[in-house]
Amino acid sequence: MPTTLPARNAPRWKRQPDERPHQILEAAFRVFGARGFHQATLDDVARKAGITTGTIYLYFPSKAALFTAMLKSRITAVIPSAEAADGRVAPSLDGRLAAVGRDVYRFLSSPAYLTMFRTVVSEVAQFPEVAAQVYQEGILTANRRFAAAIRVAVQAGEFRDVDAMIAARAFIGMFLIFAVSQRLLGGERIYPIADDAVVKTVTDIFLNGLRPRTAPDGADHPRRGRRPSVLRRGAAPSEDRPRTKRTATRSRT
Repeated sequence: MPTTLPARNAPRWKRQPDERPHQILEAAFRVFGARGFHQATLDDVARKAGITTGTIYLYFPSKAALFTAMLKSRITAVIPSAEAADGRVAPSLDGRLAAVGRDVYRFLSSPAYLTMFRTVVSEVAQFPEVAAQVYQEGILTANRRFAAAIRVAVQAGEFRDVDAMIAARAFIGMFLIFAVSQRLLGGERIYPIADDAVVKTVTDIFLNGLRPRTAPDGADHPRRGRRPSVLRRGAAPSEDRPRTKRTATRSRT
């Protein structure tokens, strides 16, 4: 009985064409994250994705275009919808903001992102067009998505009226500073801080800074005492302030 042999060139598996861009971007994230923009090649990405290099060019015209698209997909994906998977809105503003904070800090602290962060910062002068594309299509897009959620909270009376874009950038920026200082500058070793503590504190500061300035009964908060504030213009922390004449005179007696 003759044995039917498989075709010599038949592939062992075949991916659907509509899955290819996602597969390429996933492979690019791993390759660029591990090797950086200049050291990585499209051949590396193709091998990681299990495709030919020529296939990449069907979707991305250059390495810079692939790099930008990969960053854009990763950065915008980190800002989740305010709705749950079943389509319901998250039960509380605190819960929604804390969820965003956890996702943002986890993403910004990942080794792959920090590697790419170093790469982009180091290449700004030589490749300003790549950095501009990353900002325009990645960072700015993510900020706009979060700003839109802030505007919804303002309209609902959950937040006071602020510049939503500045607020969005401030929130994400606080987590970026922690990610860079803890993961890249040695903070984990010199002054370790638990990730949960970072997320909880930053989210709490941001949330309470945006709440309407009203007391629980709806009345405006009275101004707190007239004690000089260290944040008031021209004021210095107590330990740094010069001694008054009265204090200096008393010290001489």
